[in-house]
Amino acid sequence: MATERKEKLIRVLQIMESTDEKSPMNASQIVEKLDSKYTLGDIDRRSIYRDISMLQYCGYQITQCKDKRKGWYMEKHAFDDWEIKIMMDAVQQAKCVSEKETVEIREKLLALTSNRGRSRFSHMIRPVKDCSEVDVEIGQYIEMMLEAMFLHKKIEFQYTEITNDMEKVLRRNGKVYKLNLYTIYWASNNYYLIGSHDNHEGLTHYRLDRILNLCISDEYAIDAKEKVGPNPEMFIQNYIEESVNHYSGDVVRIEVEYEPDPAMNAILYDFAGKDVKVRKQKNGLYRASFTKMNSVTLIGWFLQYGNWFKVIAPEHLKLEVMSELGKALHKYED
Repeated sequence: MATERKEKLIRVLQIMESTDEKSPMNASQIVEKLDSKYTLGDIDRRSIYRDISMLQYCGYQITQCKDKRKGWYMEKHAFDDWEIKIMMDAVQQAKCVSEKETVEIREKLLALTSNRGRSRFSHMIRPVKDCSEVDVEIGQYIEMMLEAMFLHKKIEFQYTEITNDMEKVLRRNGKVYKLNLYTIYWASNNYYLIGSHDNHEGLTHYRLDRILNLCISDEYAIDAKEKVGPNPEMFIQNYIEESVNHYSGDVVRIEVEYEPDPAMNAILYDFAGKDVKVRKQKNGLYRASFTKMNSVTLIGWFLQYGNWFKVIAPEHLKLEVMSELGKALHKYED
């Protein structure tokens, strides 16, 4: 196949990738685009039919319109527009991604949709990214960690902590940590490294945004099965729930009393879930019952919304919330 023919086929594919069901292109329009955008002139319109057939034969989901005069369109792109929207929103909210990186990732995602799809996104107002300047190249660090896990190598890094003067400094005078890395976990708008040290039992975790000078070690990592047992996936998941998400504790049945309104109803539903049961009291207030895991997260929620939701049961949870509220009040009385 001549060079010009190869280029023409690739350009036809690129043109098709910019189409969708609502914005197809026919042979004449494709010829015009080849000339205006790619300076491939003097193209026989009939050759476009052969190019489309070749692309269809190679597995590209190019569909001809019922009205054949309208031409063809790419039936399936890498992602649907709603999937691209979700991914863009996640990147927009990620504190570990800089403004510059956010724009670059957005452009890459938009390149995966049609011209019409891209235009739909351009009509949306983009919010200002709510994050401070990222101190490290998080993307490069994630690439290194993925490569380290693929090669079964340890990683080395230094870790930072915050002083009383709110300054970030290296922990333990710049000690270099070596970690057998098993997974990278996203929680509370941060990435966490989950792994183990050679000289310690069990697992440990580090926040990615507090890591500096990350590199891949020459040493091979100890397999997770050797460190935590024959079912490392379950062990790691339990560790994440107990140590990263702070969901450790027994499941308890909770009763709260509150004055209902649409805002309070929504807050309670989001926290308690769809299985929450509510009943109206004689005093006009409502009582809700639901199950949650007894944890730091649970206490924190009641401290946050203590002005609206009163714990009725269990008694130990009620007393614990009262104790924490009392400690908070005491700080203001000093």
